[in-house]
Amino acid sequence: MDIHVNRNGQAFGPYEESEARALYARGNIAVTDLVWRNGMAEWQTALQMFGERATQPGAPPVVSPPPLPPQQVSPVPGYAAPPSSYGQQTVVPQQDLPPKLHWALVLLFTVLTFGIFAVVWQFFQSMWVRRSIDPQSNATLYLIGSVALAIVGSVLEAASVLSNAPGLDLLLQALSYVLFFCGYYSMRRSMIDHYNNVESIGLTLSGVMTFFFSMLYLQYHMTRITKWKQTGEIKPQ
Repeated sequence: MDIHVNRNGQAFGPYEESEARALYARGNIAVTDLVWRNGMAEWQTALQMFGERATQPGAPPVVSPPPLPPQQVSPVPGYAAPPSSYGQQTVVPQQDLPPKLHWALVLLFTVLTFGIFAVVWQFFQSMWVRRSIDPQSNATLYLIGSVALAIVGSVLEAASVLSNAPGLDLLLQALSYVLFFCGYYSMRRSMIDHYNNVESIGLTLSGVMTFFFSMLYLQYHMTRITKWKQTGEIKPQ
C-alpha cells in the first residue's frame, strides 16, 4: 500500500511500503517525518509506523538524515491524504487546534471583565473538545446548565434580600457549581482519553488541579497541545 511522506509541509512519494521502509532504515526518512497511507484517519510519525530504526553494532550515530528523493508520483486526481495534525505543518486545520491563549491572560481578562470573559471562554474550551476530540462530550451542556442556574440563583437571591425571606438561591448556586465541575471533569476525561489513545503524548491531568484551577489548568495544557501541533515539540508537564 502506497505511503505518503510529509516533512515540514513538503510532500514526498507516494512510495511502496517496502521502499519506504528501506528509506527509513537508511535514514532518508527521519523518525520525525510524517507518514500516511490509505485507511489511516491521521498522520503518524515515521517512528510510530516503522518503529525504532535498526542500527548495526558499533555503527556511528546518524547526525542528520539525508534529503528524501524527489517526489516521484503525482497524486491521483481527486485523491488527497488527510491534513496532518502533527509537527510543523502549515496545513493543520485551525479548527483542530485547541484554544491558544496563555492561562495568565485568561486570568487577566477574567479579572478585567468581572468574570464575563471566563463565562465565554469556558464554552470555547468545551466546544473545541466536542468538535475535535470527543463528539460525545457533554461538557458544553453541563456548562450551559451551570450558567443558567447561576443566573436564576442570582435573581432569586436579590428577590430574597428584598423580601427578607430565604429562597432557593443557595440551592441553585450549589447546583450551578456542581454542573460547572461536571463540565470540566468531562473535558478532562476526554482529553486524557484522546491524548493517550489517539494522539498519544502521554497526557496526564491532575484531578486536584482540575478542581482548584479548572479553566486555567486545562488552558495551560491546551496551549501546550497547540504548540506541539504547530512545532512538533511538546513542553514537559
